[in-house]
Amino acid sequence: MITMSKYVCQICGYVYDEDTEKVKFDDLPADWTCPLCGAPKDMFKKAEDKPAEPEKKPASVKPITEEQDEMRELTDGELAAVFSNLARGCEKQYKAEEAKLYAELASYCTAKVNVPENADFAALLGKINENLADEFVTAKNDAENGSDRGAKRVLTWSEKVTRITASILSRYEKEGNSMIENTKIWVCDICGFIFIGDVPPAVCPICKVPSFKILEVARV
Repeated sequence: MITMSKYVCQICGYVYDEDTEKVKFDDLPADWTCPLCGAPKDMFKKAEDKPAEPEKKPASVKPITEEQDEMRELTDGELAAVFSNLARGCEKQYKAEEAKLYAELASYCTAKVNVPENADFAALLGKINENLADEFVTAKNDAENGSDRGAKRVLTWSEKVTRITASILSRYEKEGNSMIENTKIWVCDICGFIFIGDVPPAVCPICKVPSFKILEVARV
């Protein structure tokens, strides 16, 4: 008897059921993508491979250590990200004036960022994978310890966006411009989700905003 399995997209949660689709997941072509969010095949994991969630215990706020209490000046890039996120937050709360001011601050800081002359795909992907392996884990633990539901939600969105960005960059490094010829590139204006295709999803698979918030990237 052949055992059929289910595979889950780690970006949007779409489930590929071999029993329903009548095609083994391993037999799908290498360039097959998630029909909901466009994530590549390697973004799927077997459903039974998903670890069981540990029993949740009441979170306790840990005291800030002397090392954690050390302050440092944020870089221009970090400030740009902070102001950009604040602008998005104000926009979602219909605070147009505040959103505009934060957006101006984000643009000002972005203009001051120095792009390394030796920037390349390897360095960029290395930094992204480092963030996924270390920074996200630390930040999510801090959010859990502080019972910060808002931070946990944002970190979940950000981690998914970062994973699909890394996947797209890896694919672009191999295929070059042929990957985006005769198609369009879309970015969610709220969470940063990237979609490559003629028509974006009706709803962002990550933050669930409607498609009018998923904007086409203009070609230059």
